[in-house]
Amino acid sequence: MDKDVEKGWFRMFCSEEEVDRILQPKNAYDYLLSKRAEIIADHARYTRVFRRKAMLSDNWSLEKSFKKNHYKDYLISLPVVDSERCQSIAYGDMFTNEVNGFAESNKTWGRIIYLNESLPFFMKFCNLAIFDFGNQVPHYVKKNTLRIAARIILKSEAMDFSLDPRGILPAHIMNKIINPIKFEMQFIAGHEFAHHLCNHFDNTNVSKQSFLTIGENDYSAHIYTPSQKNEFEADIDSIMRPRYNGKEYSKIYEAAIIWFLSLDIADAIQEVTNPIPAYKKSHPNAVDRIKNIVENTKKPKNLNAKMLSRIQSNTEKMKEFLMEDLSLYMDDYEKYGSIYFDKPNTEWRGAELVDRVDY
Repeated sequence: MDKDVEKGWFRMFCSEEEVDRILQPKNAYDYLLSKRAEIIADHARYTRVFRRKAMLSDNWSLEKSFKKNHYKDYLISLPVVDSERCQSIAYGDMFTNEVNGFAESNKTWGRIIYLNESLPFFMKFCNLAIFDFGNQVPHYVKKNTLRIAARIILKSEAMDFSLDPRGILPAHIMNKIINPIKFEMQFIAGHEFAHHLCNHFDNTNVSKQSFLTIGENDYSAHIYTPSQKNEFEADIDSIMRPRYNGKEYSKIYEAAIIWFLSLDIADAIQEVTNPIPAYKKSHPNAVDRIKNIVENTKKPKNLNAKMLSRIQSNTEKMKEFLMEDLSLYMDDYEKYGSIYFDKPNTEWRGAELVDRVDY
């Protein structure tokens, strides 16, 4: 592609300084930025979403639109010697098939840790579906939010939630489902760094793998695949190694349990849509990972055990519903587009937003 044409394409959703970095990467973070930009440029919906975001911002930066606090908050909680060991690793969220995080071994730029850019959205809708709100949230709304979460996993839901949020939530409910996500993401980021700190990464467990498939486009990298034993160890290390105070430790511990309950739903979706033989699975099942945490970490003094028990019970019920719904309406789950909490002009939906008109 002609350089001027290529620059013009990236300018739609990147700053001028970022365009230069994308075309001539000089470090791991430039490389990471270029991979994100390449994926966005390859897909019309992503291009529209990020172009719209750029138009709405006075000081737009593609790189800064990808949050990094979950990595940084983990790193600053580490003992100094461990934090220094992690300084050679680049990190950032990426568009990916993986529900879990993963690490790339790049011959030019070194080791890079990624979390799926769609995870916070999956967590938000999953939390709304499985948290206990009594009678405050209608059951049909919870079912629809779980359908959205499932479609995020299947990559059939349009990733334009910042422009079209799918519905309206009361502030206290929004806060309840959003607050744990910071700690869920921090735990997963810590899990990936834990693989590095526990010496789980070496050349014997690196292979070229696809990390994202959208339509006919496939993106690959040399990715580490630790053993299931390593996965259990990294879960424990992510919680126990940082120097969290009592309140922080409790938040991380609870978030890890909530995350694995959500992951149990994601695993169930995969079992229905794309079953993987047990001997080929790279990660232990989510329920065993919860058991591992309960048995091998210190229980927080102020653990909200009743809350977690209710969420676990709700998860089982909602998962049962979802498995039946998937078996009956699979075509609806695989059809690309958007679904909503409720019908237009209702309390839980608000006015209908028109694609290409309102956003």
